[in-house]
Order: sequence, then C-alpha cells, then structure tokens
Amino acid sequence: MGIMIELRDEEEQRLVGEGRVKILSVQPFHALAVVTGDHHIYETIFFASGRFWCECEWGQDHSNTDDLCAHALAVKLAVEKEQVP
Repeated sequence: MGIMIELRDEEEQRLVGEGRVKILSVQPFHALAVVTGDHHIYETIFFASGRFWCECEWGQDHSNTDDLCAHALAVKLAVEKEQVP
C-alpha cells in the first residue's frame, strides 16, 4: 500500500470544505485569516498581489513569495467564495 500525498490544491479545498478557514478581515490589499491545519492553527495573510505570509513551516521559507502554502491558498479560496453572490 502506497503513501497518500495530498497536493496543496487538494488540501486547500479540503480545509475550506471542512470550515477550517476563519476569515478575520478582508481589506482592499489583503485578507487575514486563521486556518486550522492538520497539526496546528496558523495565522495567514493573503495579499491581493498574490503573495502571502503564514506561520506554517512552508511559510517560514516561502512567505512574501507567490509560492503559496495550502493555508494561504485556502484563505484565497475562502475569500473568493465569499465574494461570489
């Protein structure tokens, strides 16, 4: 039996679908949220520029880039879903 690896976009959809993204603030240039991951709770900011900041391990190495972690992708998706009528 092989190891199941969840891709970031799959994890993002699961986090949003399970209601694990709590949007705290949506501003013109960023959205601030708390994301309950599989192992920790992360404060995450998604910027309108496509960059992000997150407290997760991936975020420690990649924050302020456009190589988003699953938590930032989940925030982006959650905000997009809220904006759709």
